[in-house]
Amino acid sequence: MLRFFNRLLLVFVLISITVLITLSNSEPATIRLGSRFELTSYAGVIYLGVFGAGCVATSIVGLFFGLKAYLRERKLRAAEKSRQAFFQLFLTARNSMAAFEWQKAREIWETVLKKDPDNVIARVELSQCLEETGDLREALRVLDSTRASSRRSTEVLFRAAELNRRLGNGTGASDNLALIVADTPSRRALELARDTSEEMSRIDDALEYQSELDKLGYNSEASVAIRTRITFAQILRDAPEENTLRETLQGFVRRNATFVPALEKLAALQIARGLFDEGAELLVKAAKASKDDLQKWHAIIDLWLHQAPGDSGKRAERAVAAARASTQETRGADRIRTEFTVVQTLLAVNKVEEARKTLESVPSLAEREGIKLEGDLARTKLLLKGSCLARLGLAKDTAGIWQQLLEPTQANSAKNGSYAGPQFEEPSPTLSTP
Repeated sequence: MLRFFNRLLLVFVLISITVLITLSNSEPATIRLGSRFELTSYAGVIYLGVFGAGCVATSIVGLFFGLKAYLRERKLRAAEKSRQAFFQLFLTARNSMAAFEWQKAREIWETVLKKDPDNVIARVELSQCLEETGDLREALRVLDSTRASSRRSTEVLFRAAELNRRLGNGTGASDNLALIVADTPSRRALELARDTSEEMSRIDDALEYQSELDKLGYNSEASVAIRTRITFAQILRDAPEENTLRETLQGFVRRNATFVPALEKLAALQIARGLFDEGAELLVKAAKASKDDLQKWHAIIDLWLHQAPGDSGKRAERAVAAARASTQETRGADRIRTEFTVVQTLLAVNKVEEARKTLESVPSLAEREGIKLEGDLARTKLLLKGSCLARLGLAKDTAGIWQQLLEPTQANSAKNGSYAGPQFEEPSPTLSTP
């Protein structure tokens, strides 16, 4: 009731103001609109009419902009709602990928791309799902379509390079990495580009990428070793003629005295020329530089036993010396294996009694090294012991040894990985001890 009274009072006040204005401005006034239309009335009425028309015009303008703001607000709300739904799809897809549900994640990412075909993140994630399901070519196709619209996306280029490498397409990987290096060079891009170029035998490109890494300040022992390896490959490529290659390698080895492949290559060239002493010296350097590779010492022993010409006694001494040298910088199980190599070398040069004494010292050596003689080590010791006894004419004493080797536990040890050391042939009579 009070509200109705207030409204009635407001209407009364407005009517009063209108009458007051009209009576206060009772003189006639004329409004002309063009040459033909004119309106004559009380000035108060004219004033009130103009005021009312202004209010109506203002209301129309306000209604227009208000409606426009309302529509814009609805659009923003719809976009926010769509963004939230989109974000939820992203979370669902990533959760599926975390659970290794690749097919489910793939379907969600495909749904995302139907709504937003230019979404780079969705395409990258879809390519990963396809990669995990084994469809590498389809994964690469998805990325290629992304490159067409977003060529400089570093993430897409990295993924494309990785997929191309897995597919064995070194050229495609190299092209993608070259785009990254040209745009935003980084350590990972340069290292991948260098490795890919080296795998494709593009030695000059690999050296160039390594130089770029050095300029960026990524210089370490690993990068120095890689540059040495690539430079060695360049030498092999550019110096196919044997004399030129040998001269170039001699200078290279002086600068890189511990690079094993160069030492072995130069040693092979020297041995081919009949320079066995020089070749053996280089092989010794290679063996010392490869502390964990006992095969390098076996190659030296084999060189003196079976390849080098000359006095048999002198060659036998050098073979034994090489075998003993292999024991100097080894520890643990490798130390025992090198001792077995010494025993085998002594047997190969018919120093059977010395071989037997060396073998008898192995248990105490193993104790000092903290190694148990079991498995392949125990089997090798038994084989060498039996060989020593047989060579000394004590064949009847070897029966127990062969019986031990035939036991199931020994057979199982052999299956687990036996080590028999270098396999030397029966010694030539010319190699017997003078």
